[in-house]
Amino acid sequence: MIRAISLFSCLALSAALFAADAKPAADAKNVLKPTAEVKNWRLEQHEEAKAAISAADGAIVFDVTKDDGTDWHVQAFQTPVELKDNTEYVVTFKAKSDVERAVRVQAGIDQEDWHLVGLDEEVTLGKEWKEYEAKFTATETVAMKNRVGFVLGMAKGKVYVKDLVVKPAK
Repeated sequence: MIRAISLFSCLALSAALFAADAKPAADAKNVLKPTAEVKNWRLEQHEEAKAAISAADGAIVFDVTKDDGTDWHVQAFQTPVELKDNTEYVVTFKAKSDVERAVRVQAGIDQEDWHLVGLDEEVTLGKEWKEYEAKFTATETVAMKNRVGFVLGMAKGKVYVKDLVVKPAK
């Protein structure tokens, strides 16, 4: 009997410790890959603009080290993303920056003519984590040729993003 109780106690303690250390389950409806993995992003640097990408503390970190006055000269996107025409999506994420600054969250096609498909929201980031939400209805998408991400070239500095989710509103 003592062994059974001890075994039960050990199993219960192990389960409690595992649950305390477990991460929340991913949102099954999210059309994006995990936010905090560098391999899931394409960082673009055009002309004279420069940036780096890394992951830290459960967030993806975009570090704009040189801006050249053109906002889209630094941008980071996840692609390919499956978006469907005439579908309403909800976008949520948490973000902050080392300096107060603007970024744009966008959804567009990932081929020429690079047109947007319904999402183009500018947000101002501060030094503390803040949650953001936007809704959009996708239009003029291209099957598996869409992208979702951030236009970052407005200013130098680090931008931290975590828990980026894009999912159908219904």
